[in-house]
Amino acid sequence: MKRDLESELIREAVAQLQKNGVEGFSARAVAEACGVSCAAPFKHFEGRRGLFLAISRYLDQMLLKVMGEIESRRGTDYKKAHLDMNVAYINFLCLNPFLINESFWKTIDEKQSGIRKWESFKKMTGQFSLYCREHQIPENIYKSYYFNFQTLAYGAAFVTVNNLFLEGCDLATGIEDLQERIYRNLEQNMGYSHQVGNLI
Repeated sequence: MKRDLESELIREAVAQLQKNGVEGFSARAVAEACGVSCAAPFKHFEGRRGLFLAISRYLDQMLLKVMGEIESRRGTDYKKAHLDMNVAYINFLCLNPFLINESFWKTIDEKQSGIRKWESFKKMTGQFSLYCREHQIPENIYKSYYFNFQTLAYGAAFVTVNNLFLEGCDLATGIEDLQERIYRNLEQNMGYSHQVGNLI
């Protein structure tokens, strides 16, 4: 079987970033781990920017697969699909904390908000949009509420990665509670208080 060196380099680069972060990343270490010359990563990806771009695409596709599975499982229950996807997104950020580091995005000439261009991210936000449209919630309102979900996602990832839990705190329960509160607030604000009992 022909060796897929580009895929090997990307997977090893991700592993290195997970372990050492952007600041501790070494293309030479990636090459050594794959048993190739130190020039190999740059030959295949035309420098660090090209390698990080490939990593971004690789991770987007990985997360997109997870989001697709959730979408298939939840069907037209857009709220539950969105909530499940948001949890998957948080877990993904915890596994790949370098995505929260602006240095990663600057390397590929993007701001940290570059993750919003990911197909996986669009699929997740799309579920929230579908839910809101289904309930005739105006776009200007639901966009302002989505800021709360983004704050929750990055905050939860930061707390997890830096081990800042309060003693006895359960992350999964905390995230579920905060997500429930965001939806409850939105639904009550729009006159859907009867739905509060049907939250996740």
